[in-house]
Amino acid sequence: MSTAIEASVAMPTHIVAAAADQNKAVVLPAAALRPTKLFIGGLTRHTTTQQLRDHFSQYGRILDCIAMRKPDGHPRGFGYVTLDSLAAAERCLAEPQVIDGRVVDMKRAVPGNPAGSGTSPSSCCSPKDVATRQKLQQQQQQQQ
Repeated sequence: MSTAIEASVAMPTHIVAAAADQNKAVVLPAAALRPTKLFIGGLTRHTTTQQLRDHFSQYGRILDCIAMRKPDGHPRGFGYVTLDSLAAAERCLAEPQVIDGRVVDMKRAVPGNPAGSGTSPSSCCSPKDVATRQKLQQQQQQQQ
């Protein structure tokens, strides 16, 4: 006989983490330690899953990572990275990312968001983010 536990009851609202000073504890909201999946768009055709993993590992622990490919092996130009915390994902989203020589579009992945639903990765960016991305793209073009 099994007993079901309601998810809202079983989920902790705060997590106690050890601080740098071992005599103190830090209470963090559980949401801050929730895995967060990011959509990464605008990848070059040469970008690999390993390159994504290497790039995003500087922001936190990578739980999952993939550069999407068609069944025939051709690249689809986007991928997904799942980081171990919301804080790590927010650090990634806070600044433009250059992967394999290209500024990529990033946003939080939305479960069940079908392709062509009218929201593009760049639609979530503020004017400041767009201006920064354009400036980086111009610098890259001048270097080529």
